[in-house]
Amino acid sequence: MNGMIIGYNFTKIEANRIREVSGKVDISSSVKIVSVEEKEIEVLNKQKVLEIGFEFAVEYRENFGKIEMSGKLLYEGKNMKDVLKLWKKEKKLPESVDLEVKNFLFKRCLTLAIILADEIRFPSPLPFPVVVPAKKGESERYIG
Repeated sequence: MNGMIIGYNFTKIEANRIREVSGKVDISSSVKIVSVEEKEIEVLNKQKVLEIGFEFAVEYRENFGKIEMSGKLLYEGKNMKDVLKLWKKEKKLPESVDLEVKNFLFKRCLTLAIILADEIRFPSPLPFPVVVPAKKGESERYIG
């Protein structure tokens, strides 16, 4: 499916620390498609697009807190009627559209979640590389 995401916006962004993080923390991220509707937008001319509603969450277990986001993105592509028909029938997207949309959302939402986690003093939802001193006899070179 040759489609593309032509825009997105958040309707909710929330970072909630229930209690201080201590010990081992299990961090999981998930994205869920919650709606698909046909919309007409006007850019240069009127065109039909799919408005896809989403929810994104980063959970810090055991009950330390959560980062949640929701919003909508606009998707344009061939066979949009087939995408909409499958959504209405089975509440799922064709695999190629699903992968494209979810990869886009993980990239955008995790980028924002890193900043939000830092603001509420939580570990990053993505691990960062750690620089350590070189051991004697090892050449100093950057790998990254």
